[in-house]
Amino acid sequence: MRFEINIDYPYEKMELSRKRMEARQNFQYVDRVPVNYCVVPRFFAPLFGLRYIDFFKDAETQYYWLLQFAKFQIENIAADLCQSPTISIHPYFDNAIPPSGQGAEVGWTDDNPIRAIPVIHNVEQMERFEVARPDAGLRGVTVDWWLKMKEWAQETRLTFNGQPAKVEMSPLGMGGLSPHMLAVDLVGEDFYWWMLEYPEQCHQFLAKITQGEIEAENLCRRIDPRPRGDAYGLAEDSAQIMSAKLFKEFCTPYDQQLFGLFGSKVRAVHMCGDSTHLHQVLKDTLQITHFDIFGYLVPPKVAAANLSGVRLWGNINPMLMLEGSYQAVKQAAWECIEAMGPGGGFMLGDGANVCPGTPLQNLQAVMDAAEEYGLHWESHQTKENINAPYTSQ
Repeated sequence: MRFEINIDYPYEKMELSRKRMEARQNFQYVDRVPVNYCVVPRFFAPLFGLRYIDFFKDAETQYYWLLQFAKFQIENIAADLCQSPTISIHPYFDNAIPPSGQGAEVGWTDDNPIRAIPVIHNVEQMERFEVARPDAGLRGVTVDWWLKMKEWAQETRLTFNGQPAKVEMSPLGMGGLSPHMLAVDLVGEDFYWWMLEYPEQCHQFLAKITQGEIEAENLCRRIDPRPRGDAYGLAEDSAQIMSAKLFKEFCTPYDQQLFGLFGSKVRAVHMCGDSTHLHQVLKDTLQITHFDIFGYLVPPKVAAANLSGVRLWGNINPMLMLEGSYQAVKQAAWECIEAMGPGGGFMLGDGANVCPGTPLQNLQAVMDAAEEYGLHWESHQTKENINAPYTSQ
């Protein structure tokens, strides 16, 4: 075998995590709210003494490190990530794949995330923008690396607790950023005032970007035709500083187009920052089903009130998780559960991204809060949330 790795993790925990995640989709709980985080390779690199840029050296190097990171995460970070004796692998380039595919330049540094560098500096350039090939930029690299990793997955001896297991490839994906977010990546902050001064040109630009995302997603599904469960997710980080009126005009039509094609059952949105003023549009116009790892600036009680019927995932302050005490993190986690848990469909996590250097004991504090709250859930039903639709399986 070309690669070998063993992971020690109890099968009983896997099965419980699977049941918790399955119950969440039905707005139910098994014994407690599930726990998961947005933990990306930049978190793990310093733990292994790896210069972050070296993670992108070549496909084989990245594949090797993805295996090591998966092992560390499963064995050391208390969460409901591992639900079966498998590891899922996918090439990773931070958030640079979609903007690179749409023509943005890519900025590389030794220890910071890859970033998109704007290439459109005036409205005339924006008007001349053309839809790129679906395998342009880092999208072509992603396809190439995904195919190579797929072969190496067959040449990997993975065991869980010494028993044979398997590495599987996550569904090939090269999108995930909204058309508006990509417009800001390509133009920069000028796009915000261009929407006010040149709305027609901006709409034409967003329509082209959306077409590029559709073609890229269709390419992914031709290469990897496995069913996706009619699920699609978008990040709308660039929109949280916009008014609800502008968001509805310049974001929702293009998100709707993508969701209509690829997310008929699951419409997931991620948004950092304070998205409170956009919740009604997200729920009523976009009809989202999931609000994932949303920004900690949204008070948990506000999220619960505004987004009832939406599966929420969040939203502990990442800086508190990085710098706070065990007890402070645990208290914040408890408050999230108490506010958002009773509505059902809640998953506890960060809001958003676990910072490099976050102590493992603070991640354990989150799990401890979830488990202790779960053990005492029935007593909490006698408080203000007594009529909450909690269902135990």
